[in-house]
Amino acid sequence: MAAGYFEAVIEPCKQIIEKNETTPPADVAFYALGQTYAQHNFAGRDYDLSQYYFEKLVENFPDSMLASEAKTYISLFETIAAMQRVADAMEEQVAYVIKESSAEKESEFSTELRKVIENQNFEESEKKYLRIVEEAGRKKPADKALYNLGLIYAHTDNPAKDYQKSQLYFHQLTEQFPGSEYAEEAHIWLGVFETIEKMQQIDVDIEQQKKQLNR
Repeated sequence: MAAGYFEAVIEPCKQIIEKNETTPPADVAFYALGQTYAQHNFAGRDYDLSQYYFEKLVENFPDSMLASEAKTYISLFETIAAMQRVADAMEEQVAYVIKESSAEKESEFSTELRKVIENQNFEESEKKYLRIVEEAGRKKPADKALYNLGLIYAHTDNPAKDYQKSQLYFHQLTEQFPGSEYAEEAHIWLGVFETIEKMQQIDVDIEQQKKQLNR
């Protein structure tokens, strides 16, 4: 595994299990397969399959010294699955906010934003909105321009998508225009980004735990 020869681990382990999956060394084979399919540098990485082999180890060898570590892996996979569900929900929320923002706000800027999304003309529009912010300063319509800049950098189709830049624009909007009709939605977006950051930290924690288990 350390050398990257994953198939050299997978095939012999599967052969052992095919012969008899309820007596040793099938426990070691299940564990090795579970670890192999969890390796981040394995092109065939499959957390579902990894979890399956660990669950078979726990089921068939509950008293094995390897069962404890297998249970820890299973717990990690359940966390990953939960995190993915949250991530999917967040993506849906991002798409919904963008859609609602474009549909409900019939200002000149929102109409232009819909055209930006349709034509994928993000870079040119960014320059235009930045120019508006520079010229208007702390007066309207800079608030609308800041809001649209935030949306542009949060949009999944933007090749230059950058959540940090999006956050900066939304922060600037809420600080400079707290009474703006766009400020409330900007606060919602900032809450979305906070959730995303927490998810990313969970992902980092999971990878660290996996590394500790592999030692």
